Amino acid sequence: MIKAVAIFALVACTLARPEAHVSDEDLAAELGLFPSEGTFHFRQVANPTTPNQVTDALLVCVKSNLAKRGWCTSKRVQNGESTIPFDVNNGGDSSSETFGITNARVTGLCNIKRSKSASFNNDKSVLTTTLAVEDMCLEADYTVTFPGIGEAPSETRSGVVTEKVIKMFADMQLNVQDLKAQGIKSYSVRAGHDELEQVSNMDGNMQSLHLAGFRKSSRQTLEDTMTKNMKVVINQAIQECKA
Repeated sequence: MIKAVAIFALVACTLARPEAHVSDEDLAAELGLFPSEGTFHFRQVANPTTPNQVTDALLVCVKSNLAKRGWCTSKRVQNGESTIPFDVNNGGDSSSETFGITNARVTGLCNIKRSKSASFNNDKSVLTTTLAVEDMCLEADYTVTFPGIGEAPSETRSGVVTEKVIKMFADMQLNVQDLKAQGIKSYSVRAGHDELEQVSNMDGNMQSLHLAGFRKSSRQTLEDTMTKNMKVVINQAIQECKA
């Protein structure tokens, strides 16, 4: 009986699915970071060798640079403006509305991480990688101006607008030497899904047009911040990482 039980246990162990296990080395190669003392608090790999590790080492410098600038809390950004043309009176007349944004600030810039696996070219001189900022948010005062046309009177409204982009991506190619980023070879920005979280003092028949204008103005301001300001931070972080 004991022999039969032993044989059954041996067969069961043989047929059972093995428990998935990932070594620290494999995790480091994939993520570029590895867990500290079995937790999910990550620390940097000492000597990056894989594309992901090189990217994540740069991210440490990027976040440090953002923190030194005080941009992890918020970043003041330039005022923005956009114009939305439209037809009125069944296409007989045309007009436009102007949307202005002032006292604008962006939050969430330190929510930056590697979006997907990075890669080297054949001789490891170019790193292709994508960084993403999650929940990047614009808070600003707004003014919308309708000049009036025909029987429609002119109108000016003001209030507060809050716009959030779930993910803002920076697709990059970086020149690399000795497994360290040397400079930006190419840099382009694209936005994921965005949503208006707040628009105060907004109602009436033209509300949908107003909302389209707010999204255009605020989204453009967020993209400009990622295109210009974040690129400057990444460039400076590259130089700091090289030292």
